[in-house]
Amino acid sequence: MTPFQNPTIYIGGLRIDEPVTTITDFLFVGVCVFAFFKTASASNTPAQNLYRWFFLLTGISTFIAALIGHTFLYYFGNEAKIYGWITGVISISFSQFAAIHHVKKRIHQTLFKFLIALCCIEIVIASIAVFWFWTFKVVEIHTAFSLVLIVGTLELFYYKKTKSNLSLFMLYGVGALIIAVLCHVFKIAFSVWFNHADLAHIFMAISMYLMYLGVSKENRISE
Repeated sequence: MTPFQNPTIYIGGLRIDEPVTTITDFLFVGVCVFAFFKTASASNTPAQNLYRWFFLLTGISTFIAALIGHTFLYYFGNEAKIYGWITGVISISFSQFAAIHHVKKRIHQTLFKFLIALCCIEIVIASIAVFWFWTFKVVEIHTAFSLVLIVGTLELFYYKKTKSNLSLFMLYGVGALIIAVLCHVFKIAFSVWFNHADLAHIFMAISMYLMYLGVSKENRISE
C-alpha cells in the first residue's frame, strides 16, 4: 500500500480500490479528450496535429492505467500494469515530435534530423527498459525527457524567437507538470481521501488544459 492510499469502497458487490485516485485520473482523462476534440480545427500544422494526438493518446493511456493500476488492480494483478506503462511511453512520445516540428523552421535541417533520430532512439530505449526493469520509474524518466527536456527546451527557444502563444502555454503546462511530479515525489497529501497521487492528478489536468490553450490560441493567430 502506498502512503495515504485511499481506502477501498464497495458499491453493491463491486470492490473499488483507490476511488478518489481513480476519479482524479478520470478528470485528467476528460481534459485530454476535451483538448483533442476542441482543437480539431487547429490541426493545420504538423506540430498542432501531433500535440492533438498527444492529448488523446495520453488520455487513453491514463484511462487504462486508472482501471488496471488503481481501481481493479486486485483483479488484473501487478503484471497488467505494463499496459498502462507502455501506452504511456508511446503517448508521451508524440509531444517530442510535436515540439521538434514546431521549431523546424527556426533550426538547421541537420539539427532537425538529429533531434528526430535522438527521440526515436530514446523511445526505443524507454520501450525496452519498461519491460526490462518492470517499473513505472521508466515512464517517469521518459516523461521528464520528453516534456521537460525536449518540449521545455525547444518551446522556450521558439518562444524567445517568435513569442508564440503555443510555446508560451506549453511552457506553462510543463511548469504545472513539474509541480505535479513534486507532489508525487514528496508525497504531499492532505488525507487518505486526497493523497499525493490525487493532488498530482489535479496539476496534471491543469497542465494539459494549459497545453490545450496553447494549441487553440496558436490556431487563432494563424487564421
